[in-house]
Amino acid sequence: MSFKTSYKVGLVLLLCYLVAWLDRMAINMTVPFMAKEFGIGSDKVGWILSAFFLGYALSQIPGGMMADRIGPRKVILVALVWWSFFTAMTGVAGGLASMLVVRFLFGIGEGIFPAAVWKVIGNWYSKKNRGTANALILSSIAFGPAISSLLLAWFLPVLGWRTSFYVLGGGGAICVLAAALFITNSIRENPRVSPEELEEFERDSRSQAANAEQTLEKASFGQLLGSPPIWVLFFVALIYNLTMYGWLNWLPTYLLEVKKLSLQRTGFVGALPFLCGGIGCMLAGYVSDRWFRGRRKYLVFGCQAIGGICLYLFTQINDPMQYMVAQCIAGFLLFMAAGAIWTLPMILVPPRLMGSGAGFINTGGQIGGFLTNILIGYVIKANDNDAAAGFHVMLGALVVAALLVLVGIREQPAPAPARLATDTASS
Repeated sequence: MSFKTSYKVGLVLLLCYLVAWLDRMAINMTVPFMAKEFGIGSDKVGWILSAFFLGYALSQIPGGMMADRIGPRKVILVALVWWSFFTAMTGVAGGLASMLVVRFLFGIGEGIFPAAVWKVIGNWYSKKNRGTANALILSSIAFGPAISSLLLAWFLPVLGWRTSFYVLGGGGAICVLAAALFITNSIRENPRVSPEELEEFERDSRSQAANAEQTLEKASFGQLLGSPPIWVLFFVALIYNLTMYGWLNWLPTYLLEVKKLSLQRTGFVGALPFLCGGIGCMLAGYVSDRWFRGRRKYLVFGCQAIGGICLYLFTQINDPMQYMVAQCIAGFLLFMAAGAIWTLPMILVPPRLMGSGAGFINTGGQIGGFLTNILIGYVIKANDNDAAAGFHVMLGALVVAALLVLVGIREQPAPAPARLATDTASS
């Protein structure tokens, strides 16, 4: 049995996303050393972390529109070259001002990437398996931070924080080569796709499973913005990312300063919840596609509710083994919720608007990422530099996001095909 070209494309997208997350999350392990060298406090650290998200948020919709207009392949290649360069430039920054500029420009480059990836997913996978494919690729949001934590715990004592960014920037060259070789705008444009695989794609696109959930078939991006579900997803992404990015960005500082772990133990303990989260995110698409079609929000809400309890327990327990177990369960469930949330745009948004539609929703998420670091930075400073105070913000946002998912999301089955309706009437 041959390895399908669509699988190869999916693996390349996963690799690129892993490197993207590795590059962006490396700052979390290095920022305590930057802060000491630059002589800045937690409020200024929050601005450094948020500068990336400002650029990232601003380029989401333009990136999606470019992917819809000129094709996602070109956008992905430009993004890879751009952010790899500014990853390396992070090691050149000589102070707060230059670091803010570099992180902002870094965010611009990564910001045009996600919507182009979703556009590729929309053009390479039918709605029968699009949720599963998206969740597998999206698992990088957990595996990337886990790998980053482990690598930086190893790199930093040997290379220092500046050289570590030079090495990470060089890794992008591998992604550029892989993307250039394998990624095309759609499955129909790739000469490596066999007639059998293309026929399977067309058959799956017509299948009952692929058409069981209603799509927002809008004629334009402007009309798509008139759909209430798109705005609900926008605000769900925004509020939920107050929790997720807060956790991702501030966990190393919390482990170092509150749990009093060494750098090496911080790298290990900080990686565990995201390794578990990667597994949860990978499973989210399959579980959602298999058992929660038309009721995906209940999977999201359940994972958020139980995961939130475990995250709270992580902050209250002092025994290392017990709080590691609590945060691993939290990681598994909260990233499963994230994966399930992102199956909804893959189903609701029509493929021709996948870039701009998904980019708009992700803009909400990145506004959340921008706000959370500034907010948590000031909350920590206001509480006598107690890093534990940041988790109050994360847990509060999680409660609001879970309630918004439960109340605000309305899923509908697709209307029955005319032929089936006629057959039923005649019987």
